[in-house]
Amino acid sequence: MTTPQRPPDIICAENTFVISARLAGGRVAKTWSTGKMVHNMDFLLGATTEGEAPRFAKRPACICNDGHALAAARAVENLADVQIPEAARLVRNLAQGLQLLSDHLTHFYHFSLSDWLNLGRALRADAGKTAKLAECSCPRPDQGRAAFSSEALQRLTALAQGEGGAFFAVEHWDHPAYAGGPEHHLLVFSHSQAALDIRAKLAEARKLLRCTGPGHPAYQIGGLSKAADGPDLSPEARNGCAALLRQSAEFIRNVFLPDAVLVARLYRHEADLGRSGAFLSWGDFPAGERGEALLPGGVVALDQGLSAQAAQWNQVRVEQEPAWADADASRYRLRFGSGEPEYRWTNDGFHWFAVPRYAGRACEAGPLSRMLVAYAKGGRAVRDEMDRALRQAGLSPQSLDSTVGRMLARALEAASVAKAALGWLDSLDALLGGGKAPVQTPWSLPHSGEGVGLAEIGRGALAHRVRLENGRIVEHDYLIPSLWNFSPRSADGTPSPLERALAATPVADSAHPLEILRAVHAFDPCNACVIRLEDDDAGKTVTVRAK
Repeated sequence: MTTPQRPPDIICAENTFVISARLAGGRVAKTWSTGKMVHNMDFLLGATTEGEAPRFAKRPACICNDGHALAAARAVENLADVQIPEAARLVRNLAQGLQLLSDHLTHFYHFSLSDWLNLGRALRADAGKTAKLAECSCPRPDQGRAAFSSEALQRLTALAQGEGGAFFAVEHWDHPAYAGGPEHHLLVFSHSQAALDIRAKLAEARKLLRCTGPGHPAYQIGGLSKAADGPDLSPEARNGCAALLRQSAEFIRNVFLPDAVLVARLYRHEADLGRSGAFLSWGDFPAGERGEALLPGGVVALDQGLSAQAAQWNQVRVEQEPAWADADASRYRLRFGSGEPEYRWTNDGFHWFAVPRYAGRACEAGPLSRMLVAYAKGGRAVRDEMDRALRQAGLSPQSLDSTVGRMLARALEAASVAKAALGWLDSLDALLGGGKAPVQTPWSLPHSGEGVGLAEIGRGALAHRVRLENGRIVEHDYLIPSLWNFSPRSADGTPSPLERALAATPVADSAHPLEILRAVHAFDPCNACVIRLEDDDAGKTVTVRAK
């Protein structure tokens, strides 16, 4: 008699998210979101147990380095009670905004596009019909018509036949979860190359201003770096940046946003899937002394209506080890019994996910949170943009609380930030035109105290906290967006935003759970992600790499 072999262990060599879901009746019956990651700044800096204090840091080992640099600088500025000069505020807004635009383009066209559209289906489209569709979809159809030439179709065909075929799931072109005809798929896929070109322009704009590099010259404590390789605020640099930004803003307005609206219209029948219910934004892109931030901070709980309350750091509590029931504890600690693979992390410095809550609520962080808070607070620029897009997509503001709403929110935010960025450049021109403006505020640290730096990055709300005692840093930690979104349920049984969003999600094929992948990717996990599906209907367990 042959003894069945246990599946190979799942080796996690980096921060890894693990989402377990039980399927029953073709839908998600229950979900458990957990994982391990580094979330201790002392570990990242190599602090020792013998008392070596960590240093100020602005570059943790993760893919959101710029955001951590900004939040860490703000934490020390809060500790030292420093207000940065106006020129520094504008340059920081530009550096942060250009990065945010690039992040949203990347996520839509090159990370999650195959969740909504399929390259294999696109290649079955009629180019002439697609061009006509573009005339109805894009305010500037001339920008898209060239994409429907035979050259574009040849490029997409070559992509499908190469490594891109697997990346864009070409073989699953007939998956029942896909909506829309081949022409819809071709229209959006044909813009993916142009999106790469725009990303390059945004990177060049940041490079012209010299706001890039490991030193993060735009995010120095007190303002900007005054070193020779600090930000370049010359007229030549500003004019070059403005030209590149105008081209990028035109693409975002006339291609990216219409593409996202088109996809939202195709999937508006799914606007009841993926709800999380509560949203947190620290707010960002601050204005001058008398103005309001482009993205205001706040908390929205939709069970209390579309209104926003102030967001306060002192309302945040983090459960490190919730007292779950035994069955839940086994899944959150990935103990699945005999015959199941074990999850092994190669680094002992990784820790289980903590559980952040805001005034007891499990709050979602990210572009959707920022857009809903801005909408609820009546920000005219954001509200007008959202109302127009929602009418075109056939959605209501409340229906943005959905997987399809998260996708649309990225494009809405990009359009708002691109427009604002041009205004920041104009303000910088006016400020510098009146003479040399200060870029750094002198500062000194108190002997003891605590500072908190809040920032909004592509993935959502980020916070750094620095505590000083007797002139030495005794604590430097941070709370990242993915912990808000992907944390386990709390001790009182409140599920995390992702766990709530996955509830009752239909799954047509557990071997290729497109519907679950779509929901997970919409929350933009910041690291490797594994999905474990217990399919009660088929009597099997399936493991899928989501990222």
